[in-house]
Amino acid sequence: MNLEQQTVTRRALVTGAAAMGLAVPPAVARAMQGQQNPPSPPERNLPPVHIGFIGTGVQGQFDMNRLVRIPGVKIVATCDIYEPNLKKGLEIARGAQGYDDYRRLLERRDLHAVCIATPLHLHARMAIDALEAGKHVFVEKMMAYSIEEARQMVRAVRRTGKFVQVGHQRRYSIHYHHALDLIRKDSIGQITHVRAQWNRNGSWRRAVPDPKYERLINWRLYKASSQGLMAELGSHQIDVCNWFLNSLPVAVVGIGGIDYYKDGREVYDNVQVIYEYANGVKVTYQSLTTNAFDDCSEQFMGKKGTLIMRLNGSGELYRERSAEELDFARFARRQTIGGREAIVLDAGATTQQDKRERTAGVPLASSGASKDDYFLEFEDFIACVRENRKPFCDVEVGFKDTVCILKANEAMEKGIKVTFKPEDFQV
Repeated sequence: MNLEQQTVTRRALVTGAAAMGLAVPPAVARAMQGQQNPPSPPERNLPPVHIGFIGTGVQGQFDMNRLVRIPGVKIVATCDIYEPNLKKGLEIARGAQGYDDYRRLLERRDLHAVCIATPLHLHARMAIDALEAGKHVFVEKMMAYSIEEARQMVRAVRRTGKFVQVGHQRRYSIHYHHALDLIRKDSIGQITHVRAQWNRNGSWRRAVPDPKYERLINWRLYKASSQGLMAELGSHQIDVCNWFLNSLPVAVVGIGGIDYYKDGREVYDNVQVIYEYANGVKVTYQSLTTNAFDDCSEQFMGKKGTLIMRLNGSGELYRERSAEELDFARFARRQTIGGREAIVLDAGATTQQDKRERTAGVPLASSGASKDDYFLEFEDFIACVRENRKPFCDVEVGFKDTVCILKANEAMEKGIKVTFKPEDFQV
């Protein structure tokens, strides 16, 4: 009996998401409904899912600390070419075998899947090699360094029958699914503009113990290994825009520069981009490294109101004065922010109009509240491995995000308006 057959009982969980009226990953659906879902007796006897983890730096360690908390998961192999990172990874994945060559790791026949959290320029080759070795893949965003590499990853998925899940964790957030549900219920009317930003006040540079490690540790600062702020930060938020708008951009313009940090970096320390979507919808995106004001958010602006999502999962809904009162508004918690009254978004509460007939403010997501977006993302990844099903944020989603980001970089570098062609999004 294979891993898929042994876990067929878990497929019943998918129906819960369908009942909510949205395409929701089962792990997220359970969290939104506040279900503890203790494993049934047959599931307790499941063999562990064996994971190989490639790239145990800062992000890799962050991811590993969530993976090892998921029941039935065992990280049996780790890989990193930088010995201090490899050592830290082995401290998290106790009992795992360490490698300095990912190809040796992929030779292991006991691996069901691999996770890749290496510098961007290594993603595609490692992911394709893993797929060819018969492993499912989780790869951190951005999916690939180039559009052609991303296409090759899609082709490899189709050829091998294995899947790739891309690390856009907002797709697994109970808060973002709640916000999308409100948008689809016409809470803010037709969206005409979106403002998104991710501002930080810091050089993005990491200390190195020896100059020979500069490009290994500070890979994000160099063009040979990085696609800059748009890839590392903007890709998360443009993915949300594509998802919420259920559309892809038709054109993009932008400007960026290395204007403050004169430290030898090759990627911009600030970017300002405008995407145009169908029906004239504009998405403005900004990322700074010299000022953290307003931090990180996406603001969806419609004819009836504005919905704001923030990095910590909080959010607010502001109504236009001309808009009619929302049915649930009289039950919702309100807060004055910046002199304006906002309806505070609460993914862990429902209204009197809810089919579950619960009163506003009753927590529904108590089990999910202790699970951040990354945990839910990996929880669903493991479920996809067990059930051999396509992830919610799969390689096709990641490919389209990659096209959107790299065309914005092209627009900034060339100082032109770049128009998207249908073939840009085709494999």
